[in-house]
Amino acid sequence: MDALISKQIDQTTLRSHPWTSMVSNDGNAYIDFKKQPKLIRSALEDLTPFKKWDFVEAFYSLIEWINSSQSLLESNDCVFNPIEKNTEKQYPYPKKCSARLMILFREIPENCQEKSIDWLSNKILTLVSTMKPNFKAGAIALSHSPTCYLALGDQPNTGGMGYQVTLTFLAYGKSESKCYENMNEVLKVAHSCLQGVNKSIQHGELDLLYKA
Repeated sequence: MDALISKQIDQTTLRSHPWTSMVSNDGNAYIDFKKQPKLIRSALEDLTPFKKWDFVEAFYSLIEWINSSQSLLESNDCVFNPIEKNTEKQYPYPKKCSARLMILFREIPENCQEKSIDWLSNKILTLVSTMKPNFKAGAIALSHSPTCYLALGDQPNTGGMGYQVTLTFLAYGKSESKCYENMNEVLKVAHSCLQGVNKSIQHGELDLLYKA
């Protein structure tokens, strides 16, 4: 599967963690799924109209796991974008769909260390690129989003400025059903990859960066 990384930083808006409400919809507020996992399947409104498709269950399972006690990561935001015309020439399919998942380390100060964020992105990139090499109808793209971690302060000089890693899931196909079928494969790869990242953290691979 293709794995892409963008060095371009998303400067469109400074996010916070936790965020309070969406600019476009004040009714949507941050939910800590670590504390309220039962809300995952009801609060993610983007997925509700597509529950008949297998990829929705794969997305729920990924978000449930990453916010479970087994994970050293967590999610902060997710979006699903349904079928649309594909204009990306490198993928010769007429249709595409996409989704987004923002992730971060549970150890909040880690997210303010550029070395740790780069390690997380590069680890994901490496693992994704080794999975399903013959699968050419999907990709995972990574980028960094500037984030103010409120637990550490809300001003630039307080130590709370850091990043989140944004995973954009892309799936292509000749029809709606094929796109959603391929999105299911992309999400399963993402789940397996992030479990691998989690094991690397548990085994101390991240800590080794700071033992020079």
